[in-house]
Amino acid sequence: MEKILKRLRIYTNEKVKDLKSSYEKCIDCGKCTNCCLFLKKYNINLKDYANLPNLAYNCYLCGECKRVCPVDIDGRQISLDLRKSKIEKGYNLYLNGYGALLLEKRNYIFKNYKDVNSTVAFFPGCNFSAYYPSTTKVISKKLKEDFGISTVFDCCGKPIADLNMAKEKEIVKERLNNRFKELGIKRLILLCPNCYYYFKNNLDIEVSMIYEHKDIMESLISKENPNKIEGPLFLPCPDKDSRQIYKMIEKYIRDTQEIREIQCCGAGGCASIKEKELTKNMQDKFKAYDEKIYVYCATCAGMITKSNTNVEHILCKLIGTKETISVGINSVKNRALFCYYSG
Repeated sequence: MEKILKRLRIYTNEKVKDLKSSYEKCIDCGKCTNCCLFLKKYNINLKDYANLPNLAYNCYLCGECKRVCPVDIDGRQISLDLRKSKIEKGYNLYLNGYGALLLEKRNYIFKNYKDVNSTVAFFPGCNFSAYYPSTTKVISKKLKEDFGISTVFDCCGKPIADLNMAKEKEIVKERLNNRFKELGIKRLILLCPNCYYYFKNNLDIEVSMIYEHKDIMESLISKENPNKIEGPLFLPCPDKDSRQIYKMIEKYIRDTQEIREIQCCGAGGCASIKEKELTKNMQDKFKAYDEKIYVYCATCAGMITKSNTNVEHILCKLIGTKETISVGINSVKNRALFCYYSG
């Protein structure tokens, strides 16, 4: 036991040293504070934040701080390290506002793997199917009929990873990998940017976004509605660095103006549970847009519509479903109904 405790102390000290060496590079330029509403609210920079474990779950993990930091400090990693430390010290997420989220996502209660009989599977993610059930069914049906691709419903596990529940994260990762292996699934086709970036580092199989498949997109895009996307476009946080998905959809957009002045839709890092007022302030900034706002992240659509209902997912536009986003209890009902869906 003493040897185990000694190793644990050495490991912990090394992790603290690594984190410290990261934020000690800070030159107090103030750029991170100026670009981040969370840091600005508490009048702190990343070096200050690293010493404030009480704010571990108040960060949106959006990455804006790292994008402007001249010495490449990543506030997301600081937040994740603080979260991990709190959990290790006994912080109970169930008793601190995350009970409902954990109940649903820890072992996704609405998963559905019925009738899987293909090596490639369509994985719409939990939020797209909740917010856009009709469009989900259109895509699922088309993929089944034209390409023999089955549909599976599950959560990728990113919310658990964002909370930095290390043990639970590994359990979810192992469960998904084992399930796909058992079913003979070798590749997933995704709709969600969060699923895409998270799965790329946590799945043993290949993943791709639906926009990468020319034959599938040609079969889906409405012949009666071939117009390209025009108007304000809001990028999801995980795609703002490499813009891999943005590059996939460039062929479908025209004269779009990227919304850059709004930091995050408010869903990032599960911070909205701790920062209700700040999240509302972010969402209220979307009220300034009279034109339709386009997104390619269903989670962004769900958050933006709380202040501006004139928002549309580009897939709904391209396919021509004209589906209005489901909100509130209806989105929960949609998740539940997909438990029994057989495409």
